Amino acid sequence: MHRILSACLLSGLLLLFCQFAQGQNEHRIVGLADAHPDKIRLRWSPASTIVWEMGNKYGYNVERFTIAINGELVAHPQPLLLTPQPLKPYTLQQMETAAEKNEQIAVIAELIYGEAPEKVKPENGIGVYFEGQNKLEWRMGMALLSCDLSVDVAKCAGLFLQDNNVKKGERYVYRIAPAQQPKNLVIDTAIVVASVDEPALLARPQELAIVCADSTATLGWLTNFSRSMYSTYMIERSTDGKSFKPVTDLPVIPTAPDKGGFSYYQDSLPDNENRYYYRVRGITPFGEYGPYSQTVEGIGVVSVSDRPVMDTIIVIDNKKIALRWMLPGKLSQQLTKIIITRGSNGKGPFLPVAEFKKPVYDYVDEKPLGTNYYRIKGITKSGKAVYSFPYFAQIIDTIPPAMPTGLAGKVDSTGIVRLQWANNTEQDLRGYRVFRGNSAREEFMEVTKEILSKNAFQDTITLHTLSSRIFYKIIAVDKNYNTSDYTAFIMLKRPDTIAPSAPVIAQAFRSDSLKAIILEWRNSSSEDVVKYKLRRINVKDSLKSDIAEWDTTDHRQRYMDTKVEPGNTYYYELIVADDAGNSAKELSGDIWFETGIRPSIDDWKGELDKEKKAIRLQWEYKQPGIKQYRIYRAKNDSPFLLYTTLNGSISKWEDEEVILGNIYKYKITAVLKGDVKSEMSKVVELRF
Repeated sequence: MHRILSACLLSGLLLLFCQFAQGQNEHRIVGLADAHPDKIRLRWSPASTIVWEMGNKYGYNVERFTIAINGELVAHPQPLLLTPQPLKPYTLQQMETAAEKNEQIAVIAELIYGEAPEKVKPENGIGVYFEGQNKLEWRMGMALLSCDLSVDVAKCAGLFLQDNNVKKGERYVYRIAPAQQPKNLVIDTAIVVASVDEPALLARPQELAIVCADSTATLGWLTNFSRSMYSTYMIERSTDGKSFKPVTDLPVIPTAPDKGGFSYYQDSLPDNENRYYYRVRGITPFGEYGPYSQTVEGIGVVSVSDRPVMDTIIVIDNKKIALRWMLPGKLSQQLTKIIITRGSNGKGPFLPVAEFKKPVYDYVDEKPLGTNYYRIKGITKSGKAVYSFPYFAQIIDTIPPAMPTGLAGKVDSTGIVRLQWANNTEQDLRGYRVFRGNSAREEFMEVTKEILSKNAFQDTITLHTLSSRIFYKIIAVDKNYNTSDYTAFIMLKRPDTIAPSAPVIAQAFRSDSLKAIILEWRNSSSEDVVKYKLRRINVKDSLKSDIAEWDTTDHRQRYMDTKVEPGNTYYYELIVADDAGNSAKELSGDIWFETGIRPSIDDWKGELDKEKKAIRLQWEYKQPGIKQYRIYRAKNDSPFLLYTTLNGSISKWEDEEVILGNIYKYKITAVLKGDVKSEMSKVVELRF
């Protein structure tokens, strides 16, 4: 009983409804409704000793407002007083009569009418004042707890009302207020909403779990979402899972919910030999019991205070390790199994290497590791494990690990080297070291700042160097720092970011006789050159034309460009590229190509006009800057003579000085700006 009341006071659950008043005015009344098809029951509770004393002295008034009928809101709800006289606690004589049927009413009578503690003001001493306050709060807490356990007790304390004049389809608001307000203080009223169409459904306690220890069983279940439903719980225990009995005479108030919403209760087990079953159900402030939870079961675990103690470790011929230990106290009688576990370090993991189904005191490890940490594990009759402290033993290791295999790698365009290799399988392997060199003949330098635990490594190298290759090799290291042989080196090619040396154009000149521009150059001296490209650029319009391309098997160092047009200025790009795509180029100077001769006028013809007694000639010439045309004529076998000169804008002409019966021959040439001439055209011959 004392444990229950202490838990009640410490957990803060004495005042069922006061949980809704956290952070608000403590001088208030909080209430709760319990709806049934033919009635609505009300319970309320004062939230402070002042409210409790005022309620005990003057009582409470309860009013009802009908706020909705068949889903329609009432425009102006009117209060209906349900307590013509304020509800006050029964008189002492009434309680004594009622206590003959219910012993709990005697408790509330003593708490309300018994000798109250003397009231002390703070100025009489703060310690005495708080002691008096604590006694008063304890009396109120016990009284309210008694009301939570019995509706009859709550009715005797003036904290209960049953409204029988209720109808289906109507929704009510109940206002519970003190019959008289104290001076200089306002006590907040309780507001409760209820409807017979919305009866409360009681839920079973959720997530019941059990943890057993030595002669104890700790039960936990979710209460965070049912605190407004249940004020106390009844915990029942069984030895066969069928016949259950309460573990306490009075209902239990569990601990306040933790962060996960779980509350707990610890029960004492009669023994550690039998299996026990538990179930829980809640009790509402109206004294109603909810459904049972699921059933959980558990068995007590014997407490073992001793543990195995290793007292001797002997290394035999640097090959075996002998272990000896003690089982102090009653440990040898409590253990059913001994397991020898071993790990490579003091933190584990410890893996079993031997197991005995009876207590033993020595063991020889025939195949120890280089570094060993031994721990003795004992299993008790209840299945509990007890451990010794880890103990260290070492075999002197002189055997190096195997040389790593499968070394491979690559270098990306930013100079990041990624190496990887097959993992060694030695249990005492510590890791790997990586070495680098710029040549297979030079001494390799270590690039790892610490021993690698993984079979991969990332390095960064410069790409701005003439050395096109980089070399790596690795070794393995065990925990005693024995090292393997070096692997064969791996050669990786650096991405080439350096352009090849540019070719040198020795001369570029015009050849009038060949009607071409001649280029001569010296090729690039770089060894990784794979191709050349020659490009012509017309200065007039900057138009670029690729005119030749060849690889290094063609040792060309001269080019004659015949596809140039007189009167234009050109320059040339000679581009060289290596196998990585890097390139360099050389530019020639400007070359003015002018031979003084233009192509002949090929598009020209003649015809007879016998009506006019003339020969008509016409032509078309698209060269720019034409100043004049010169026409030459020959009659029969006579030589060609300049016959007429025409303006450059004319494209036809008639020869009217012709005589019937003669053969006339014509040729034409154009004169352009700068006295540049076209070649003589072909002969047009006509018989008149």
